[in-house]
Amino acid sequence: MAHDYMLILGSNVYADPVYRLSYKPDQNNKDRVPLFTLENCDGDLVLTTEIRDENSNLIAKIDKNEFIQLNENFEAEGRIEAENGFTLMRKEDRTVIFNVRITEDRYIVVTGTFYVEDKKIRITDSSVEINDVSRKSINGVDMHDAIFVGTCDITLTDEEMII
Repeated sequence: MAHDYMLILGSNVYADPVYRLSYKPDQNNKDRVPLFTLENCDGDLVLTTEIRDENSNLIAKIDKNEFIQLNENFEAEGRIEAENGFTLMRKEDRTVIFNVRITEDRYIVVTGTFYVEDKKIRITDSSVEINDVSRKSINGVDMHDAIFVGTCDITLTDEEMII
């Protein structure tokens, strides 16, 4: 099964037609908070996300690459398929809040900071952190530089990632 783009998340690679990253704030509850969805769709990459600040104010809402809402203190530029990708930044100091881009070898790289309740979720080129603590454990095993196929739903918890 061929996939148009594979997702690099932290230090691992995921191969699937759809990628859904969510956060599960309460282990005793099944509820999850969606962070972003990326879909391979007819050769294009389609993004859906809501990005909030540390006070839970909505910064941007994007549905299938279309802005539904964008806070006036922020701006967006580029396209996912362009060289630097799609970038959301604060106008005041041009701090990058979120970026999604495609590398030359057709990998998707997502970087950014998400806030859910009192948690700061930071995704970089090489790590996934919750409140500045790296989350390398996947399904209870410390994993890095691994490839996962057929794992479209990726859930972050305070202890680990679940696929």
